[in-house]
Amino acid sequence: MGMEELVEGEMYDLKISAKNPHGEGIGRINNIVVFVRNAKSRIGKTYKVRITKTHEAFAYAEPTDNSKPFIGNGTLLV
Repeated sequence: MGMEELVEGEMYDLKISAKNPHGEGIGRINNIVVFVRNAKSRIGKTYKVRITKTHEAFAYAEPTDNSKPFIGNGTLLV
């Protein structure tokens, strides 16, 4: 499976399986590691994300659920 399966600007559902020290959520789409910027999300939750940048071995995304915006400490506003 290659990077051509992820398209920049497209939306995907992504289950967060880990977090890095910078607070980014980490998950996989089509066996490609995806880092979710600006979304100190909860491990085990699934979020709708938009791919912002693809690289050879990984990609970056941002959350797209505007009805529950994230704030600086990773909390969802309800």
